[in-house]
Amino acid sequence: MSRVMVVAGKEVRQLIKSRNVMLSAFIFVVVFGIFTGPAVLSGTGGPKEVMDTLGFYLVLTLGVFMGYLFTAQVFLREKQAGVIETLLCAPLSLRELWLGKVLGVTIPGAVLTYFSAILIMIAGSMFTGYTLIPTLPVLFHIIVVVPAFIAAASGLMGFAQFILGMRENQILNFVIIFGIIFLISFTREVIGPAFSVTWAVVGAAFGLALLILLVTAWLTRFLSRERIVTTLPE
Repeated sequence: MSRVMVVAGKEVRQLIKSRNVMLSAFIFVVVFGIFTGPAVLSGTGGPKEVMDTLGFYLVLTLGVFMGYLFTAQVFLREKQAGVIETLLCAPLSLRELWLGKVLGVTIPGAVLTYFSAILIMIAGSMFTGYTLIPTLPVLFHIIVVVPAFIAAASGLMGFAQFILGMRENQILNFVIIFGIIFLISFTREVIGPAFSVTWAVVGAAFGLALLILLVTAWLTRFLSRERIVTTLPE
């Protein structure tokens, strides 16, 4: 586990040094966080119900998008630069390398997502005139389930980036990330505004994230150093 954390720490430091990427992510969460205030007033139901809906759907969507943005830097960047060949020589299994990179994406992704959730609560409170705090199931969803989905999405995309070539990666990652976001939006539209976030709903979402993560972790057994090297750009 210590070797996994070493990889994760390296990836977090590299992401922090990528100023353009971090600035883009920061602007993204700030814009979405601030402009959700009017949604609290205009949404169907009371402000607290709308706040729960935003905390469940919007924060989850932002978190998954952070995973997409950072995964491109953590996995794809090293293949483009050829740095991955050096890492493959390290005394790490491919699963440990994959897991370390997933943690390296999840940590900053979760921090920025928490920040966006705080901004949503502040913006909603300012527009309504009284303090709006999500219910306990939604708070658990934001604190625990959303990072799990970031890890699940980044793990699946990272696995694809390991095993596929550069062109296939760009297509598949686009399909994965926007497929997940579309599924979130479609589910919201189907359920409708009367939907309430309960512990059962949060538990089901958490179970889905863990299932995706565990299945992808199992799939890493089919990775090979030779396969990764042959997918590097010439």
